[in-house]
This record gives sequence, structure tokens and C-alpha cells, in this order.
Amino acid sequence: MIDTRTYFVGQVPVDALAITVQDENEEARDLSGYEGASALFIGPDDVTRTGGTAAITDAVNGLVTFNWPSTTLFDVPGDYSLRLKLTAGSGTDYTTPIRVVVKRGLED
Repeated sequence: MIDTRTYFVGQVPVDALAITVQDENEEARDLSGYEGASALFIGPDDVTRTGGTAAITDAVNGLVTFNWPSTTLFDVPGDYSLRLKLTAGSGTDYTTPIRVVVKRGLED
């Protein structure tokens, strides 16, 4: 099942985004072996947008919390892909993408 989130062009969400990283069986993945996380948003224009902070907040239960930056990551409407980059020593893993639909602004 693909997780989907919806936002609007120009939106800067206030509430942190809680993401449960899942394994191939859709069970929470134990992240105890990882030291850090960051978020990558790939827009409909194939440009990668970064900003904000991601932290592993409950490793055993696969929970990563993403705090949004003070400026928008959503400058164009369309389908974005959110992937977490998990780091451990010299290794890097990427999570299955989360679909992010960005619609035209409510005031446009």
C-alpha cells in the first residue's frame, strides 16, 4: 500500500510529520542500526528539495519525525515523492517512497 499525503503550493506545515518506516511485509522496521535520517522531496520537475530536519525518534518501532523548514518545499503543483535517507556509518539506505500530492494553493 502506497502512503499518500496531500499539501498545497506554498504551504509550510506547522505540525511535524511522523513516518513509520516499514519493511517488505508492511511491518514497522527496526531502525536501531541507523544513526540518522534526512528527508528528500523529489518534485514533478525531477528537482530534489531538501530542508527541515528528520530524526529517528523511536528506532525499535521504525518511527522518524520530520520537522518542516520555515520555507515551503512545495513551489509547483503535482506529484512529489518523499523518501527518507537513513545513514549508518559509511552506509546509506533509502525508504520506499511516500506519494505527496501538491495541489494549487487554496487562495489561487
